[in-house]
Parts: sequence; C-alpha cells; structure tokens
Amino acid sequence: MAAANRRRKPIDLEMTGGKSKRQAMWEAIRQRHANFTLTEVARAVETDTGTTKTYLQSLEKGGFIETLNPIRGGHEEKRYRLARDNGLEAPRLTRDGSPVVQGRAQEQLWRTMRMIGADFNYLELAGLASTEAVPVAPIAARDYLKHLAHAGYVMVVAKGQGRGLGGVPTRFRFNPTRYTGPRPPMVQRTKSIYDPNLGKVVWQEEVDHDEL
Repeated sequence: MAAANRRRKPIDLEMTGGKSKRQAMWEAIRQRHANFTLTEVARAVETDTGTTKTYLQSLEKGGFIETLNPIRGGHEEKRYRLARDNGLEAPRLTRDGSPVVQGRAQEQLWRTMRMIGADFNYLELAGLASTEAVPVAPIAARDYLKHLAHAGYVMVVAKGQGRGLGGVPTRFRFNPTRYTGPRPPMVQRTKSIYDPNLGKVVWQEEVDHDEL
C-alpha cells in the first residue's frame, strides 16, 4: 500500500480542465441522463475506457445509475440511465459503491468555518465540524488551518501563546474574499495547496536552497 501511495500523482496532475476525471464523467452522465453508454462517456471526457468502466460500475453498485438493456446480443453495448441524481458534485464511491470517507473531514472543516461567522480556534472548529459518521481530530483541524492561513483562506485574529493544556491556541477567522467554491482546498504531499474550484495550485512551500 505504501508503494502505491508513493506512485500516486498529486491531485492537480490528475485533473483535466480544472476537474477530476470523476467529476467530468459525472457531468457527462447528467447531460445524457436518460440513455448513455460507457463509450459515449469516455469519449465525452476524453478518458480511457478502463477508468470510465470502474467509475460506472461503482455508480451502478451505489444505485446512482441502472442498466437499460440487461439482456444484450452480439456486440450490443450496455446502456445506462441516471437513477439517482446526486446534484452537481460527483459521488465519491469505492469500487463496491460505498461512499468514500477519506477527505470528508476537510469538506466538513471547509463548510463549517464558512458558516461560523466569527473567529475560532482549532479545537472549536474540530468540535463543530465533527459528525457521528466522520469525527474530526483536533490535530487535523490545526494542520488544515495552518496550511489555509499560508494561502490566505483564513486570517489570524490572535496569535496563540504556549503549548499543551496551559497554552492559548491561535484564533482564526474565515476570509470571505478567498471563498472560491464549495470544494475544500486540498493539502498535498508535495507541501502545496490545490484548489479544485480554481483547478490550480494556489500555494507552494518555498524550498530552502541552503538545505539542498
């Protein structure tokens, strides 16, 4: 698993036209909601049939699409229709059609900090953003806020002092002028922030050339 993670590209390298392949396929499906094939979706988003097949299979198992022609003959291609419209955002599913939990914490943090309307620290944000299905760890909220501050998505209202139980955590406020859309900015392993709403990297940690 570790080797597979190292080979995985940063998310911005997997995007086309500012959208993930999954998002582009979902939009193509919604446009052709009544009747479409794997080939039609693959051609519409200019992606390979293997990637398209995997996503269509997960959508079918998750109940989002259903087969129109279960009994086929010859070279007749399987045709689908949209059975459950998830709205603009593409369903994030595993191969068996189950919802993907990874990344949900950042989605909840991004949504919550915009709704608070006041300043907050990482402990307060983690508590407000947590749900029974997806609890948000305070350390995850602290790390996310630190990176968002670098890119200007949040502003430091009061610098924290000290550490541990006796310390006072830094207080932040969401910067409404930096709201780019509903998708949360993503912190990548390359120590950069990719904004899927803009389709580009918005912050990159500077390299200390003295350490090279």
